[in-house]
Amino acid sequence: MNKGKLFFIYVAKESEWRDREGQDWTYVLSMVRFFNWWMKRNFNISFTLDADILPVIPGHLFDRMSIGYLTRDHKERGSSTYHFYLAYFKPIWTDCKIEGYSAENFSMVYWKRPEDNVIGHDRSRFFAENNCSKISHLLTHECLRLLGRRRKEYFSLVHDLWESHVKGSIPFLYHNDKFAEVSDDSTYYFKVMDVRRLRHL
Repeated sequence: MNKGKLFFIYVAKESEWRDREGQDWTYVLSMVRFFNWWMKRNFNISFTLDADILPVIPGHLFDRMSIGYLTRDHKERGSSTYHFYLAYFKPIWTDCKIEGYSAENFSMVYWKRPEDNVIGHDRSRFFAENNCSKISHLLTHECLRLLGRRRKEYFSLVHDLWESHVKGSIPFLYHNDKFAEVSDDSTYYFKVMDVRRLRHL
């Protein structure tokens, strides 16, 4: 089932985006490919995917980086496209406990970064632990909404599952760079919610 375009946008300060491109961009692109596969496998949803970096110049009081700023960017780019922002700031308000925000055709998440001296697999593992799992949470909201599920299913049950993961009663799923499912003590690149459990909640 094709649902149009999903555009991942990595947001960075204009003064920092070249360094961040060198340090983060390879992982971001591999993560985008992984989630394309993940959504097809779990929801039978496919998007035309794109990804880009948005360098921004932090503004004054009424133009500071915020959900409002990203919402304006989303509308200017075309609100029929699903825009997913990987932002360097946390949302001031959200009803998701993951430092992210979700609305129709719009998501944003605070993209956590390790110290610059964390490289190789350790860096990928950091991104998987701190970002990838949260992105799976937000994508699940939107995929279920697109499939016509009621708010209780695409919102409340997703939060219930997240809490079960965080509290350790249900394990997260881990995948390597070939997207194969692996154990959490192996070399993994992606960590996601076990959305198969939603059928049983």
